[in-house]
Amino acid sequence: MTRSEGADVEIVPGWTIVSTQSAQKGGGRRLIIDPGPGFGDGTHETTQLCLQALAVLAPPGGPWRMLDFGSGSGILAIGAARLGARVDAVEIDALAGAHGERNAQANGVSDRIRHDRALEETRGTFNFTVANILRLVLLEFADALVARLAQNATLVLSGLVSTDVPQVSVRYASLLGDERPEVYERGDWRALVWRRVSSSSGS
Repeated sequence: MTRSEGADVEIVPGWTIVSTQSAQKGGGRRLIIDPGPGFGDGTHETTQLCLQALAVLAPPGGPWRMLDFGSGSGILAIGAARLGARVDAVEIDALAGAHGERNAQANGVSDRIRHDRALEETRGTFNFTVANILRLVLLEFADALVARLAQNATLVLSGLVSTDVPQVSVRYASLLGDERPEVYERGDWRALVWRRVSSSSGS
């Protein structure tokens, strides 16, 4: 059992005897995540950084949409759904995507998460976007991810070490009006966070 520091999110493996009803009583903070081919079991620092940002910066109240790009096990999508989001979870690996779908079902949030196999399958814009993935993928999809930001959205990029930060920061800042990101740190890993950014797209 793992508690993500600063995020107050408890990760419970599926073989632990915890009912879905019990998980739901956790106020959106207890997640059932089985090990499998999808990355993200709550122990890795990049997952913890994203959970921290989500817990602190999720829009308060009202319906909101989140894009989880590179969703893996679905842990971030499930956490957002528990906090009131409608989520598009994008995972190109079919086995990892199926793992994420099973975890969503185990947590009782399947009706709030749409599972896509490509970013092109998503529609509209998002109030919160999180991408916990490799540097090269973040650079490749920079334009597409920024284009999907709603007005006054939050963007969280992780899966980065300190030497990745300058290149990724410059690339995204050039698309976001040269805004500098906040940098979250945990061990050797980093997450870049832009808040209240705006895109030219309508929400």
